[in-house]
Amino acid sequence: MRVLVSGGGSGGHIYPALSVAMKLREEHQAEILFLGSDDGLDTEIVPAMGFGLATIKAGKLRRYVSWQTISGIARVPLGMIQAINIVGKFHPDVAFTSGGYVAVPAGLAARFNRIPLMMHQQDVPPNLSNRLVVPLATCISVAFADSLAYFPARKTLQLGNPIRQAILDVRQTPPQEARKALGFEAQEPLLLVTGGSQGARHLNQTVGEGLLDLLACCQVLQISGKELYNETRAWSDSVLARQDEEFRRRYRLVAYLNEEMPMALQAADLVLCRSGASTLSELAVLGKPSILVPLPPAIGGSPQEANAQMFGRKKAAEVIKDSDLKPQVLIERVKSVLSSSTLLEAMASAARSFAKPQATQEIAAEIVKIAK
Repeated sequence: MRVLVSGGGSGGHIYPALSVAMKLREEHQAEILFLGSDDGLDTEIVPAMGFGLATIKAGKLRRYVSWQTISGIARVPLGMIQAINIVGKFHPDVAFTSGGYVAVPAGLAARFNRIPLMMHQQDVPPNLSNRLVVPLATCISVAFADSLAYFPARKTLQLGNPIRQAILDVRQTPPQEARKALGFEAQEPLLLVTGGSQGARHLNQTVGEGLLDLLACCQVLQISGKELYNETRAWSDSVLARQDEEFRRRYRLVAYLNEEMPMALQAADLVLCRSGASTLSELAVLGKPSILVPLPPAIGGSPQEANAQMFGRKKAAEVIKDSDLKPQVLIERVKSVLSSSTLLEAMASAARSFAKPQATQEIAAEIVKIAK
C-alpha cells in the first residue's frame, strides 16, 4: 500500500502527520511519501524520521500584510503543478493530510489523480486551507466534538488528534524523574513556556519581564523558537546578571526541542503556551494544567481562540487574551495555580477529558479502509 502524507510547513501540522505515517509503516507496511513545503520545517523533520520527502513551492497565507504574503500567493500555481506531477508519479492508493498550507495542493493533486483522500481537522474551526479541501475529501476526521458542526455528517468522524508515540511513552515517567533528567530540581515546581515551533515573541517578552518573580515561585524552562533565541537570551541574561548561580540554575532557555519535548511536557507542573490543537491534544493526553494565550485574530481569523475557549469552559486551562497578557497578570496566574494542589489536580482531570490516546491508531485504520 502506498500512502501520500502531507502536513504543511509548521511542526503543529507535521508531527501529527508523521505519527500517522509511522503507524501506517509499522503496522501496515505502507510505503510513505511525504509531500511538504520547500521552505518549511518539513525539510528538517521528515528526513530525520526516515521518510521520503517531495517538496513543492507552497504558498502560505500569513496573518499580516507583507511582501511575504504576496510572494506566498504567487507560489501557489507552481506548487499545484508540482504536486500533481509528484502524486502522478508516486501513484498512491490513498492520501492523508493533517492540514496546513500544503493541504490544498495535496488535496487537488489527489483529486486530479483520482486518489481517495482523508482530511484531518485539528483545530475546532477549520482554517482556509481545510475549508478548500473539504469538497475534495473522501473522509474527514476531526479532533474535537466542537468541530463536527463545521463538516458534512455523512463523511465526518471524531477520532482525536494523532499523538506522537514518544508522548504516549513518556506517561510512564514520573514528573519528578522527568525534571531531574532535564537538569532541574525534582521536587520544585516547573513552568514550561513554549510558543510552538516558531516561538512567540510576546510570550518570550512577558516571561522575561516577570522572570525574577516567576523564578521566586518555580523553575522555568523556556523554549523561545530558533529565530527569537538571541533576543530572548540577551534579555534573560540582563535580568539574571546580578543573581547568584543557584538562582540562575532555576532557569533554562533553549531555542527548540525535538526529542526532549515529550520529557519537557511531562516534567512540567504548568504549561504557558499558545493554543494550537496539536499542543492541546498532547496536554490532554498527559493531563497537564495550562495557561493558554491564543494567537489573536488577524487575516483568516484565529482558530486558537476557539480551541482555548473550549479548554477554558471545562476549567482545563486558564485563558488570557494576547492583548491582556502583562507580566503582573502572568505572575499572579502562575502563583495562583501552582499554590493550589487541588486546583492543579482539577485542571489536570479536566484536561484528560479531552484525551484520545488511540487517535493515531484509529486514523491509520480509517486510511487503510479508504485505500481498500
